[in-house]
Amino acid sequence: MYQLSYRQKSLLTEFVWLFILSVVIPFFNGSQIWPGDYASIFSLVFLTCLVLPAIILFYRWFLPFTIGRKRYGLFVLLLPVYFIFYELNARLSSIIGIHFTLLPQRYRDNLAKAHPESFSVHYIHQTLEYTFLVLLAVTSIYMVRQAYQKQHELYLLENDKLRLELNQLKSQLQPHFFFNTLNNLYALSTEGSPQTSSMIVNLSNIMRYVLYESEHEKVLLEKEVEFIKNYIELERIRHTHAVIEFDVQGNVNTIEIEPLLFLPIIENAFKHSLATDIPGKYVKMVLAVDEDELIFQVSNSYRENDSSPSLTGTSGGIGLKNLKKRLGLLYPGRYQLDADQHDGIFTVFLNIRFSNNK
Repeated sequence: MYQLSYRQKSLLTEFVWLFILSVVIPFFNGSQIWPGDYASIFSLVFLTCLVLPAIILFYRWFLPFTIGRKRYGLFVLLLPVYFIFYELNARLSSIIGIHFTLLPQRYRDNLAKAHPESFSVHYIHQTLEYTFLVLLAVTSIYMVRQAYQKQHELYLLENDKLRLELNQLKSQLQPHFFFNTLNNLYALSTEGSPQTSSMIVNLSNIMRYVLYESEHEKVLLEKEVEFIKNYIELERIRHTHAVIEFDVQGNVNTIEIEPLLFLPIIENAFKHSLATDIPGKYVKMVLAVDEDELIFQVSNSYRENDSSPSLTGTSGGIGLKNLKKRLGLLYPGRYQLDADQHDGIFTVFLNIRFSNNK
């Protein structure tokens, strides 16, 4: 039921209720009236199914049109009209049963004795007690359908709220990213570096991705990888003596991911490693993916006596705070984000499961 849409849940519940009402209950009633006479038992089930149009009309149209719109007075006024329709449907089903030759003759003779074609013999062909019982039972179908609809409306509201929150988080991330990148470009330009033009080209590619691709809810992981490579090239230009590695494992052409999801981790690694004057500084990244999950791990050196990097994103670090919020909204209960630091090495491990199967 968890994987079904609200319409599918509603239809399934409706089918189960109607099956119980028109098949299961008549079957057991018939078993008490005609023990062992399965021909008569199934004849009763057949006739009960013929009354389903009136039953379906009650909870799919009559109740929504009256009670559903809080027209209680109209409900009282139209209820006798509905009972007339129900009575006609019940009489018609008996008439069909009388002329339906596949039913046993004895059962058809019993139906004929009630004279469903004549209103002079019996004004009411179907007892009111049984009719009220049936209508009370199918009212629960209407209530369940309403509950599923309210649940769906609540889901849409929550989903819209999440989308607004995610858009807000992305809008916070983009200025933060460009602020850092433009500072890097300014530093190179003041030094008169010949690599400034290459950096501008890479920055242009990055801006195109951030401004256009990040507007989509999801992008191919291949595009996100290309974005990371462009970002790495910017850092390689600035830090020629640092070791920067990026290893991709698995097929990134079929998996979709939310754009800019890894950027806070990468920025954090460069900030605490390449931006400091330490020997042997490096940033090593590994991205491994299959159809079920994604693993992204980043390790970087850092100066141990400096303030330690953290996932809480202190000292103005909006990026990692952003990441934790986004993961909580996008993959609730389906992600793992851990950080570890020892011996001058800081490691961030991110695991995302694409389904709830694991």
